[in-house]
Amino acid sequence: MKITDGVYFLHEDYASFWLRVLIDVIDALAVGAAWSVVVIVLFTTFPFNRMTLNLTLAILAVVAFYYLIVLKRSKIGTVGYRIGGVRIVGLDGQTASLSALTSRMLLVPLGPLIWFLDLAWLSGDKHRQTLRDKLARTYVVKANAVPVGTGKIIVRYYEILFFNLLFQEIEVPTTTTADALPGSANFNE
Repeated sequence: MKITDGVYFLHEDYASFWLRVLIDVIDALAVGAAWSVVVIVLFTTFPFNRMTLNLTLAILAVVAFYYLIVLKRSKIGTVGYRIGGVRIVGLDGQTASLSALTSRMLLVPLGPLIWFLDLAWLSGDKHRQTLRDKLARTYVVKANAVPVGTGKIIVRYYEILFFNLLFQEIEVPTTTTADALPGSANFNE
């Protein structure tokens, strides 16, 4: 496979809207629970001051990084990914890189409005990619999904909320009606 090619999966192999909502809620609760434990320990051990608050925020960033990036990339996966039975892959079908997952997480601090827009986007996308998936060039697919084909990596232009964005996507080759019918022969080869 050339560097200009990527893979695609069956539509059913991409994580659906409601599954993505479930995964995000579970993972947000897991990070929130871990951070709550840290807050309770720090504020009962040390007096409440600026240093304790800064330390708490730094620990939140570390917990979020390891949970949402490092653990998500590992074979173990996050709690949400385990329950949802999914994994995250790059456009090449391999496990997503640390840099891709980091860029994907950059949208998290933008809040619930962006999260809702992000998830709503996937319902109309043929690869069920959210905006953060498009930004990071990733797919969320079922854990046992295998690619069904390859296509060229192309750049698409989108206007979203007055922003002009370019995203890399896989161009899925079109098939003719005769090719799509079971048992049909392709005489063009």
